[in-house]
Amino acid sequence: KDFRHYCQSQHPKPGELWAWMGADGVRVISLFTQDGVEGHHGGRPGRASLTHVSHALKALHKLAESEQFPSIALPRLATGVGGLEWKDVRPLIDQHLAPLGVPVYLYSKYVAGVATDEAAS
Repeated sequence: KDFRHYCQSQHPKPGELWAWMGADGVRVISLFTQDGVEGHHGGRPGRASLTHVSHALKALHKLAESEQFPSIALPRLATGVGGLEWKDVRPLIDQHLAPLGVPVYLYSKYVAGVATDEAAS
């Protein structure tokens, strides 16, 4: 609900991010990797692009560095609805986030009902 409100009121551009904190104190960063919603309210966002992914990861790097994130966890960014190939996205993650020198956890496979243990990674 908050994300939808943010998008409708702020009209974020591809390559930007939105940071918020959950009630449990965990920071969540939404990376905008897809073109904006086409047409009317409730429309679907466009496809992702490697340029948008690169800009969003650069913004994430800047935020993580300024706020001294101890780690970062990402899904297979822009590869689902965004339509990009993981083999093309993964090198961008390494390029932009490896210089931070913090653990970057990549969740490349979702298993329903199975929690992860980042400490064991």
